[in-house]
Amino acid sequence: MKFYCGIFVLISLLVIGGCGMEGNQNDKQVQGETNTPQPAALKDDFTKGYLTSPKEVEKGYFEFKSKTNGYTMLFPKDAIISDNFGNEKHGNEYESVLYGSEIDGAVIDTQITYENKSNTQKVEPNLSLLSSSIDYKGTYNESKENGKTNYFAKDTMDIEKATTYTYLSFIKADKSDQAVRIVYTVTCQKEDKSCMSKENTFEKEATKVMKSVSFKQE
Repeated sequence: MKFYCGIFVLISLLVIGGCGMEGNQNDKQVQGETNTPQPAALKDDFTKGYLTSPKEVEKGYFEFKSKTNGYTMLFPKDAIISDNFGNEKHGNEYESVLYGSEIDGAVIDTQITYENKSNTQKVEPNLSLLSSSIDYKGTYNESKENGKTNYFAKDTMDIEKATTYTYLSFIKADKSDQAVRIVYTVTCQKEDKSCMSKENTFEKEATKVMKSVSFKQE
């Protein structure tokens, strides 16, 4: 768990640091909003390539579309997708994407893995794979909505001077082999009392993103 979270925090710092340097340059503005600075997702060309539009579909969120064309989901406006770590694609059957952001003192990392294979029909092996990513030993809550079955779990762990809240989700289409595994990690420094007090907010934001997954048939 420590190794996994440490990598995520490091990647976030690299991604966010790059974003900060970009902010010192002359930023282009969203068409029609010349007086409004662009959010981080629109400043980064690689990230922008995954967005269906420069307009928010909900306050604070753009729409993300997988390069496999297999699904869409909400994407935080201040997040940036890593173009050199955690990003992998094999045809239209497999894709892995990692994005990071820093909001109100919290470092947020989200790893999304999409598969369109028959092995997604086996729920328990997929949950075991998801759990092993953070050495989670607990159970999952199952729910059904809009043609999908969602398995959700959460875990909290102290890492030296920080606390990490992790939200896990395996989302499976009911009528196809499409599925997504999500590891949504939030890290707060313990000395940041404001960040530490927002655990409920973090969970709501994580579940909002997870529930927004919509599978598409080609």
